[in-house]
Amino acid sequence: MSKVRLHQDALPPTNEPLRIAVRRLRWFKAAFLRHAETVSQELGCKLEVDEAKLAGCFMRWLDAIEVQRPADKSQRRAFFEFAAALMMRELTTDMPLKAEGVPVLAQPGSAAAFWPEGYCCTIFCLSVHAAATAQEFHTETTIDPAIDDLRHWWSFRENTMQDARFSAGFLQMLMGSQPNWVMPDVFSAQTKDDRA
Repeated sequence: MSKVRLHQDALPPTNEPLRIAVRRLRWFKAAFLRHAETVSQELGCKLEVDEAKLAGCFMRWLDAIEVQRPADKSQRRAFFEFAAALMMRELTTDMPLKAEGVPVLAQPGSAAAFWPEGYCCTIFCLSVHAAATAQEFHTETTIDPAIDDLRHWWSFRENTMQDARFSAGFLQMLMGSQPNWVMPDVFSAQTKDDRA
């Protein structure tokens, strides 16, 4: 079992369904800042948030989900997962975090020690997805054991630096799907088996 802990408890309260709240900049920003603070404490290093970059990531993500939202309501649940993958793509396109210092509390050889910024963004996307999925579909999010394999994180970081679309596929893989690695950030390109 993975030692990675999601942080749904760090998400701010809202009177709206989470799927709506997450599409509001104020809530998204508050959620990300709280999450970064929680992960900072967990890792023992300060994760500095560039709020202008974060706002840019949010706006591009919002545009991306609106453009790709499927008309077929039977694909709603699959699109929830895909929306989290698009969020990951935007966060890694213009990383809004910078670790100040070494994550002294992170386990040596862990993803958190290797790439604290990428780790924080990944856990944020997974936490938001898990909370929204639990609320909408009354199901738990299962994380693939690959999250603990540093080889996957090496590949994730290296490939994302060349093409940020790769991070969308990485997140889908962590949620147990088989991404279309050629077009991991295009919903219509995902196989029908993965969207069932």
